Amino acid sequence: MSQPKKKIEFDRLNLIGKAVYIGGAGFRVVAGAIDSAVNRAVDIYLDAEKAFKQGLDPNIEDAKILDERPANENATHAPPRQEPPATD
Repeated sequence: MSQPKKKIEFDRLNLIGKAVYIGGAGFRVVAGAIDSAVNRAVDIYLDAEKAFKQGLDPNIEDAKILDERPANENATHAPPRQEPPATD
């Protein structure tokens, strides 16, 4: 049988009882936060895995590089950088 929960009167507890009560409440809060963080991470992982598997299509080929250029060739609005003269 399930026993009904006792209502604890915090002001009637001694110092050790108050410390145990506050520690237990803090532990429940931290455990709940960790539990919901783990559940959220698992949900994100499962959603990502599902999206990845749905995106796989055997009729689509892998990507191919058509043209490759150096990064500085694309910058037409900036003049080339000049090195300052060496001073001894």
